[in-house]
Amino acid sequence: MAEKAGTQMAGRALLAFGTLLGPGIGATDAPPEARKVALAESFGLRVGESALVEAEALGLGFQGVPTDSRCPKGEKCIWEGDAAVQVWVQRGSQAREQRELHTSARGPADAGFESWSIRLVALDPYPVSGRAIRQADYVATFEVTRGSPAEGP
Repeated sequence: MAEKAGTQMAGRALLAFGTLLGPGIGATDAPPEARKVALAESFGLRVGESALVEAEALGLGFQGVPTDSRCPKGEKCIWEGDAAVQVWVQRGSQAREQRELHTSARGPADAGFESWSIRLVALDPYPVSGRAIRQADYVATFEVTRGSPAEGP
């Protein structure tokens, strides 16, 4: 039991030490639990989660969905609606920058950051008439590629 407690304490100390050193060695300020993904790989994040494109030292975090006016399933709408997705993006220990991505043509589904393009691939769940979607229920699927949104991947 004492050995387990010692191992846990050592693990916490190592995590704290690594967090303190991280920005100084080119890591992002993304939390240690950031999901590691590859360039051009589609990945899903819940609100509050983040991902790290390790080979690029590029972090991306899903902040939330401030508006969701997509036409609910079971309804007839005169326009498709739109959902806005807020993200942060960060290279190494640089300051985070905010971006907003959209599900419809009313706003961009892609955003550029330095030499990368961040694309919103999907946003789930899709609205259903009469049911509210909590922020904690949203899952956004993203893809990070080289090149600006205008250039393509």
